[in-house]
Amino acid sequence: MSLKQRDFSDADFDEIDALLSQLTEEELECLAGEVDPDDPHLPPSERCRDQTKKQPTGPYDREKLLKFLEDQGKNEKDWEQNKEYKKEIRGKVWVPPPKPAQEEHPELDHVTTEWDEILSGASEAEIVELAAILGFTGLVNQVQFHAAEKNDSGISYGGWNAAAKSETLKFVPPEPDNKTDVEESIKLLQENDSTLTSLNLNNIKNISHERMKQIIEAMKTNTNCKNLSMANIEMPDSVAKTIVEMLEDNTTLLTLNIESNLLTGLVIADVCRATLKNQTLIDLRLSNQRAQILGTKVEMDIANSISQNSTLLRLGIHFNTLGPRAKVQDVLKRNWDNLRLKRINEKNQQSSANGDEDQE
Repeated sequence: MSLKQRDFSDADFDEIDALLSQLTEEELECLAGEVDPDDPHLPPSERCRDQTKKQPTGPYDREKLLKFLEDQGKNEKDWEQNKEYKKEIRGKVWVPPPKPAQEEHPELDHVTTEWDEILSGASEAEIVELAAILGFTGLVNQVQFHAAEKNDSGISYGGWNAAAKSETLKFVPPEPDNKTDVEESIKLLQENDSTLTSLNLNNIKNISHERMKQIIEAMKTNTNCKNLSMANIEMPDSVAKTIVEMLEDNTTLLTLNIESNLLTGLVIADVCRATLKNQTLIDLRLSNQRAQILGTKVEMDIANSISQNSTLLRLGIHFNTLGPRAKVQDVLKRNWDNLRLKRINEKNQQSSANGDEDQE
């Protein structure tokens, strides 16, 4: 307890002086050392007295002190260890198992074949070629192996450590441009020419919108053309709306390809809905349009239209939603099954009719 918290009202200082007079010098020094460090009546310098009895040897020098401590640490003897260090190996030491003795077959040393003379006289390149022919892919590189498969004698096989060199780049000519005459095609479609059963206008640039509409208008009354391809010709929505009218009027078209154009989702949904009137189209391709993401509402509209179509077998369109995608897959599978059953029934009817004719 600090002096501040004690009550000295009843203290008799005369008795204290008498007690102090009876103490020796050593006892007075010990009593003076027991000073309360929190006593506010004493100055800070007196609260904790200096107990150093050694006389100062000079002013404080930090560098000299550090050097003294360093020399003292080097000169002092290290502590003696209770146990001297000794390298010990604990646990079991792994010993490799003995190798099995190889059986000797002296009778095979005298066996000779007709290939010994051939192989002994063959060069290293010839042996590498033989290894490539036999399919030892671990002994030859890729170029040597493919050269042996193609029986290419123009390639040098080299030795066992031959590096696989890069092959020369083969020039692949670009695909030729579409040479279809648009004006002539429009004329044949309008005349309903029987020789024009398939029209391919893919990748033809600079076809005007009027020419596109003329082609589609001619397809409304054409009864001979069964395949129409107009992919990658920059077809806009205004022309695609004419396709909607054409699909409602045409009853002979089987395949329609209008991929890679500038159509939007609503027009794509209208094209799918237009196939329900006649239901003669079996292949419809509409992927890679301006609208990369059609949206859930448009995809559901397309799926509902396809679900009512009983003849469509292939649909080229990308669905981002799982529901419409699974629904369209089920519908196309159902149409393929119905086509297969129809073909089996026709075959059975034909075989039964032939049997009745044989009986007659």
